[in-house]
Amino acid sequence: MRSRSSVLVALALVGAACSSSAPTTTSGSTSNGGPNATGTSSSGGSGQFLRRLTPFDDCSAFLTYVKNEARDRVGPYGLDGGNNYYGNDVVLEESAQLDSAVADGAPQAADNIPRSDDAGDAATNDSYSETNTQEVGVDEPDIIKTDGSRIVTVSQGTLTVTDVSGPQATVLGRLQLPSGWNHELFLAGDRAYVFTNDGGGGYPVEPQFAEDGIAVESDFDSNVGEGFANALAPAAPIEPIGFYGPGTTILEIDLSGDAPTVSATLRIEGQYLSARSIDGTARLAISSNPAQLGWLYPQTQAGEERAIEANRRIIDESTIEDWVPTFTLDANGTSVSDPLVNCSRLHHPSEFAGFDVISVVEFDLASGLAAAFEARQAVGVLAAGQTIYSSTDRFYVATTKWASEEILNDQGQLERWSENWTTDLHAFAIGPDQPIDYVASGSVNGSLLNQFSLDEYEGYLRVITTAGSPWDDANQSETSLVVLDEQDGDLVAVGEVGGLGKGENLYAARLMDDIGFAVTFRQVDPFYVLDLSDPTNPQISGELKIPGYSSYLHPVGDDKVLGIGQNATEDGATLGLKLSLFDVSDPANPQEISVWTLDNANSPVEYDHRAFQLWGSTAIVPVQSWDVDFTGAIVFDIGDQITEIGRISHDDATPPPTDCRQF
Repeated sequence: MRSRSSVLVALALVGAACSSSAPTTTSGSTSNGGPNATGTSSSGGSGQFLRRLTPFDDCSAFLTYVKNEARDRVGPYGLDGGNNYYGNDVVLEESAQLDSAVADGAPQAADNIPRSDDAGDAATNDSYSETNTQEVGVDEPDIIKTDGSRIVTVSQGTLTVTDVSGPQATVLGRLQLPSGWNHELFLAGDRAYVFTNDGGGGYPVEPQFAEDGIAVESDFDSNVGEGFANALAPAAPIEPIGFYGPGTTILEIDLSGDAPTVSATLRIEGQYLSARSIDGTARLAISSNPAQLGWLYPQTQAGEERAIEANRRIIDESTIEDWVPTFTLDANGTSVSDPLVNCSRLHHPSEFAGFDVISVVEFDLASGLAAAFEARQAVGVLAAGQTIYSSTDRFYVATTKWASEEILNDQGQLERWSENWTTDLHAFAIGPDQPIDYVASGSVNGSLLNQFSLDEYEGYLRVITTAGSPWDDANQSETSLVVLDEQDGDLVAVGEVGGLGKGENLYAARLMDDIGFAVTFRQVDPFYVLDLSDPTNPQISGELKIPGYSSYLHPVGDDKVLGIGQNATEDGATLGLKLSLFDVSDPANPQEISVWTLDNANSPVEYDHRAFQLWGSTAIVPVQSWDVDFTGAIVFDIGDQITEIGRISHDDATPPPTDCRQF
């Protein structure tokens, strides 16, 4: 086994950032994100009714439901004015507000900060560092994984296996990965699983023909629409149109040989949101759009009514494969394709939420993809998905409902939308002795920043949400914390505290046991300490205003919090990387006791918590600076002060075989 210090340096080298590009925001990203670019909305984050989802009895019931909804919504250009209805638009109907069961009187400020463990601390034993995760016991995929004797990395489309069991790192092999983005992996014994999003596959589309104001588009692989195409005398052909849907690819990599090899490939229709692993059981969330149907498009306004009627007939002839995502597994020389979720395990909300399907799939990492997917468990919801959070017994999918183009272009509807901007939450029960199952839904006003906006403790889900229209010139945004309790299939609001950062954006959140922290910013950084000891009556314990902001917060011991973000002027102009050490031993009076800054610099930790490592009091922060032309990692000692103890430059050092941390 390599020494602790040598593995630490190796991880710093492969974990440091070298990309100068800004992070790309994708739905359901596991990164902790920066400021909420969409801004925010007017009222606090009250919980709302989102009645329990209803399961379908079978595929016939599912098809009846989606066809009826689609027939009512289809237009001359298909669903949602084009190919698909994505279901993210807000429904401007009043929804009843839940009564908050808030107890009278505020709880006393805690004398200390309870910690059952150091949540998210990277070091879990004396041998090697692991991925910095949000929850202890809930692993997250990353671009680097290690078992102490080897390091597996993915960078710039290449998987590299490095032996670190000896005095010097030795490359065991490299594997070129298929094209895609957001590659990340789990490591399980002699297997690595690489998850990636790709551009999907092209659906071959016949030429369109115009006749009597109608244009025809149909798939070669489907008879849907052929009858309508043949019924119209073809005119001059129009150029074919291709369609590329989002797809998820999971590669099973065999690490037992001299070089890594692909032993199985799984492709799923839909966008990979994120995954979590608990005791070797992985759960991943996929958001899938319905397939492209062969819509008939009008060439003139006179043809619109005929196109609508033809498109309704296309919907009537659609099959289950057009609406439910499928997977294709290539393993052991055979290929198998099946629906990802059984129809009886699909659910729909009481109010229509679109034709997208959120699929949550669990499988055993130790079994391999072929055996794992034969025995897989999956559950689905007819709704879109964005943000993923998991505790050890619940898996949550959250979706913010954004305004449609129609609403944005109508001032009256926009004002109503600003007051009803909501995020839906769906909870799934997980555990070692039970298959994954849907259990409850709820809704809160406003939007989430990232996965750290969600936290579960003692059966309560705590949600930090920012409400207020991003197009509101009055900047009436406000951040609130809402506590939800699972009651008879509903996530019911039982406590709430608002008033955080009025007119500001939420930049960071961290909720742990009976205490929470939040950072909002516009010109200065209000650092809030929250008392969560009474779930029915959460309180703001203390507040500290300082220049700049933190976009990632990490607990350090029992009474300190490390913030990583940007320094700023009094007017809010950012200056460069800033590390702040907060003393929160007195929650009513938090103090910034130490500051480290580097002008014209940033760190991927600002938008991806997995780039950060804390081993005891030693912190590793990947940094890129333009002032000193430095790209690499800076090592700090985090005690009563922040002390820089060394730098590892990618320019001067010879790292293990990966260029740098890429996002």
